[in-house]
Amino acid sequence: MLTLEEIFPPFALRVACGPVELRVLRDDDLPELVELVRGGIEDPDLPMPFLLDWHAQPFSVGAPDGFPTTSLAWWWAQRATFTPGEWRLALAVRRDGALVGMQDLHARSFAHTGVVSTGSWLGRAHHGIGTGTLMRQLAVGFAFDELGAQRCESGYVVGNHASAAVSRKVGYADNGRHRIVQRTRQGTHGVDEQRVVVTPETFVRPGTEVVVEGADVLRRFLGIERGAEEPRTNG
Repeated sequence: MLTLEEIFPPFALRVACGPVELRVLRDDDLPELVELVRGGIEDPDLPMPFLLDWHAQPFSVGAPDGFPTTSLAWWWAQRATFTPGEWRLALAVRRDGALVGMQDLHARSFAHTGVVSTGSWLGRAHHGIGTGTLMRQLAVGFAFDELGAQRCESGYVVGNHASAAVSRKVGYADNGRHRIVQRTRQGTHGVDEQRVVVTPETFVRPGTEVVVEGADVLRRFLGIERGAEEPRTNG
């Protein structure tokens, strides 16, 4: 009998370094993920980080609307819409085995652009211990080393100094500001977003060994062909 990893190759992916591990979100992760969100993921002293305050919707388990139903629809949609032309890896982040956050990788027309966008969040109880930096390093390093990305882009709401600090540590540089729209329970309003970009030349790698599994089958699934291998070092 075929395994789930053979049927859907993204499930075979594993990227790990030290205590932190990234794997594509599975249904078995969802109960733990829901509890993590319920415990809080937003720092009240910082700007709301998302376009939609999905994490603040009323908890309404088993109901057709509210959290977690609306979020489940989003997470499941990442699999249903997965194509070589546009894909999103919703990576569950574990530290010492416990689910602590999510790290996304998103690309559109990757074969022509070589550009990957990143987005992430952590449970509030797990802020401030270096996990945010390491999980971003793992995602960006994977995009460069295993997928052949030419650049990784991200952004944060101006005033979110925690996200800005992570971006600097990973090697991102400012890439212009633009106006975005946030939708919250208090209404719709515009905020300034700082765009940032990192390239293989500016990327700051983790100081310890990174382990990657399942990249070969994922590349085939995405229709990505690698060029000649280039030596890589950590540090």
